[in-house]
This record gives sequence, C-alpha cells and structure tokens, in this order.
Amino acid sequence: MCGRIDAHDPVGVNNLVSVLDVVIPRDRFPPRYNVAPGMTLATICHKVDIEVAGMHWGIVPHWAKPGQFERPLINARAETIHEKASFKKLIARTRVIVPVNGFYEWRRTEGNKATFYFKSNDQDALALAGIYQINRDGEMHYCLITTEANNVMRPVHDRMPALIPQAAMQDWLLSEDNHVIDALMKPAADDSIEAIEVSSYANNAHNEGEKCIAPVKK
Repeated sequence: MCGRIDAHDPVGVNNLVSVLDVVIPRDRFPPRYNVAPGMTLATICHKVDIEVAGMHWGIVPHWAKPGQFERPLINARAETIHEKASFKKLIARTRVIVPVNGFYEWRRTEGNKATFYFKSNDQDALALAGIYQINRDGEMHYCLITTEANNVMRPVHDRMPALIPQAAMQDWLLSEDNHVIDALMKPAADDSIEAIEVSSYANNAHNEGEKCIAPVKK
C-alpha cells in the first residue's frame, strides 16, 4: 500500500531523472510535502519520446460501469498486475515513473497508529514504478505498483511501492520483455531506504510543509 507522497525538492528529483535526459520545469513541480490520491504530480512516461507529463493519482478502468468503483485505484499489486483486467494492458504498454522525495506509511498496532516517512539512503529522490492511462477527456492518470515489503519496511507495513533504480529507469519505460519488467517489480534492497518516524501532522492531507517529514523527538 502507498497512499501518501512527499515531493518537495525539484532539485533532488531532477538529479534523479537526469539520466533520462529530461528536466521537470519548476512550474511543473510545486513543492508539496503531502501529496494524496487525486492530486496531480509531474511524472516521466514514454509516448513518442521520454517526456514529462502531469498525471492525476488514481485510475478508473475504461471498461468500468458508472459507480462500479467507489474510488479510483491508486495501487496495483505486482504479483497479479499481468492478470487483472484493470492493469494488464497498462503494464504491457504504458508504464510511468513517479519521481518523489519520499513516501509515508502507517504502523497500526492495538489501536495505535504511528506515522513513518521513507526516503532514499543515498539520493535525494526515489523513482516509484507505476502504470498510466489516458481517459476519455484526454487526462492522464497513474496508479502506483506495490510489492512485498523489504526488511526496512516490514515492521511498519507488509507492502511497499516498487522502486526503480536510477540505472534501470529507461528499461522500465521502454522494455517489452516481461522478464525485465517483472525483475524491476521486486522489494527494494534493504540498504536503499531508511524509515523515519514522524508526527501525526502528516496524517491530515491538508497539512503541508517541513513539519510533515520532521523526525519525532524521543
């Protein structure tokens, strides 16, 4: 599960995607520490060329009947993505990278909820794997891909977003080989991310600013 994102640092994100020879203009990347489903983010996709595109977080399949889905789909499980009617054409044809600075997850134990922020250990940004579609109005919508948690993530949640290494981002966007695609939808290496406990301030999607990612003082 991944339901909240931090995307506040355009410099860090552009350093990450520079290997794809693209630059996200600052006006396409307004600093936001607390991005929730339904909001728009700058993403990297491949149409004719690799390009920057603004996409809404959450998809409703083209074939869905009105009211069939209570809310848009924000996550797709890597283990079943090739089988699900909602996702199998998208994973084959329209993959996307969602470059962010970090993401949030919540640990729920015996009625208590603690908020954790996850970020890269060695870079200022992460490349989240996703799929996208274009709706009837020409709007682009994406869905993040999740996989089993690694050892850093597991104490908080049993799922985590699939993270694409910088060196493999072009493969993710362009490859037509399912073996390559599937190999990239695996849990991230344990030493690639770190978990930071933060306050409940980030729990409210209306809250913004550095306070969202500030470590809890113990």
